[in-house]
Amino acid sequence: MSTFGGKLEEKELSFIGIDSFESHLLSCSTFMLSHFHKDHMRGIQDHSFQVAFNNTKNNMMLYASPLTITFLKRNKTIHLREDKLVSLEIGFPNLLKVHSDNFEYICVTLLPAGHCPGSVMFLIEAGAHRILYTGDFRIQLQDLKLFKPLLIDKEGNDDPKNISALYLDTTFASKNYYEFPMRKESSANLIKVVEEWLNQDPNNKICLWMPGYVGIEYAIVEVAKYFKCPIHVHKQKYDELYSSIAELDNYVTPIYTNNRIHACSKNECDTDNVNCMQLNKNVKCVQLNALAFTKDVISTGGHVIVKNNITRVCYSSHPSCKELREIVRFLNPEKLYFNVIVNQTYKEIYDILTENNWTPRAVKEVVQENPKVVLKLSNRFKFNHNVQNKTEDTFNKRPRLESPERE
Repeated sequence: MSTFGGKLEEKELSFIGIDSFESHLLSCSTFMLSHFHKDHMRGIQDHSFQVAFNNTKNNMMLYASPLTITFLKRNKTIHLREDKLVSLEIGFPNLLKVHSDNFEYICVTLLPAGHCPGSVMFLIEAGAHRILYTGDFRIQLQDLKLFKPLLIDKEGNDDPKNISALYLDTTFASKNYYEFPMRKESSANLIKVVEEWLNQDPNNKICLWMPGYVGIEYAIVEVAKYFKCPIHVHKQKYDELYSSIAELDNYVTPIYTNNRIHACSKNECDTDNVNCMQLNKNVKCVQLNALAFTKDVISTGGHVIVKNNITRVCYSSHPSCKELREIVRFLNPEKLYFNVIVNQTYKEIYDILTENNWTPRAVKEVVQENPKVVLKLSNRFKFNHNVQNKTEDTFNKRPRLESPERE
């Protein structure tokens, strides 16, 4: 659960609001949304924000990935001017005109976050500031090292650029969550649980309980591929979300027939108000979960546990403590901030992530960075300062489902 307040610590960048749309951010003109989860969208449905944002006399804009922009446009409770919702292409620096006393332009690069469909990290470059805001993410170090916008990339030097500030997803910054299985391993464990139950009785069914409205689509695809059948999801979710993702075409369906595997949240009902997965002896509920899998639980019960008639499979969309420490050490930022502080102090998290591992960088690297890499724009993205003339129709396009793991 994000506890980030929405504003960066850098006073020169106070015009930027990230992953929060509450009243204290109404003075911002440049908004960014890392992904479509409620704890990162606080205030976006408030009347005060929607009135301010939709006012043609102000300069408010909201930037996100193409898929997240599509989700925003299709959501029936969010009513924001579509000409102020701007999708930025992932992986390419975008030069944005901003309304600030300190800057005329900033450079923003979206990087895959691997947390849920459409999730991204923001690399923000403005003057002396180079800030990486991770939002929620699950990217391993070996994949982070392939993100060229983060690298010096001069004469074969693949060291990271100087990061002046790292705003980090610290959901599992605890030694109790030192290590999680990779998503492929988690999906294999899930498939085994599903297969054993379905083979016991032809009337048996599986209900996959979602940890969030979106987030386990990678596992859904793997299960559907293995059993060679589409997974049933509710029509509203299909229409608003899944129909936007090309890779899900053959793996999910809103049509309920004799489906044996469902990905419906426990409190969801379909549009006809019928709960297709009412609990009975033939229904096994499987929850993909990471919070329950502390180091002690894993050491005794492994990556699959059964409690209160619910089977839990360890599946994390956030980095483990070990992964966080590796990433902090690699990026070696000048300053380090935490996006999630719950039941811990700032110092406790800092000590865990930096123990015998890292001290804040005090000086910038000597290596000359290539400015052309920083400001190179995608040939496929045409930036329009006023955005009203933007012709790309992201609503009708179906962006790809980013996977954080290499094949």
